[in-house]
Amino acid sequence: MINAEKPIHPLSQDELTELETFLASDETPEDCMSSLEMIDGYMTALVIGPETVSGETWIPYLLNPEKQSKEVFANPATEERITGFLDRHIGAIADQFGNDPEAFLPLYEMFSYGSDEERELAIEEWALGFILGMELCHEAWQPLFANEESAMMAGPVFVLGKITDDYETLSQEERDELAGMLDESAVRMFRFWHLAQ
Repeated sequence: MINAEKPIHPLSQDELTELETFLASDETPEDCMSSLEMIDGYMTALVIGPETVSGETWIPYLLNPEKQSKEVFANPATEERITGFLDRHIGAIADQFGNDPEAFLPLYEMFSYGSDEERELAIEEWALGFILGMELCHEAWQPLFANEESAMMAGPVFVLGKITDDYETLSQEERDELAGMLDESAVRMFRFWHLAQ
């Protein structure tokens, strides 16, 4: 769980574009989480999950999951600006769950896409980012999977992230239905960890 400790000013569209441009640039490692949707899913898992994770852990993992290298930024000014963007975005998610979790929406619900395929890819990346966030605290997440009922909360994430083989067997209507359940799944997992204890 990550709490917003001070008033949060969500990133503007220009700031989101600047952040995504940096993440997808040659300055970052190949395995950097390079889409806004992926980092939004990743941060959502960190916010709602069972453990508090420091920025010293989750930011390097976001930038370089395989090696967790901290040698990413060309200079201190770039580091300050990009980490500031990341802190504000995760803070905005934490603020949403702290004040009105039922109104939570994944970032892809706030964007428009040029085609159905682009939207499906955005949803897949959000789900994959969420899974990476869970993996960062792998052991702490295990109680969610202790029984079938609670494990089903994460079902849409795993299917839409194509971690299971189920995605290819679903009709387009079933895929759309699962995608529409992702926000509800996140809220249910948040309540599992923080309101039912």
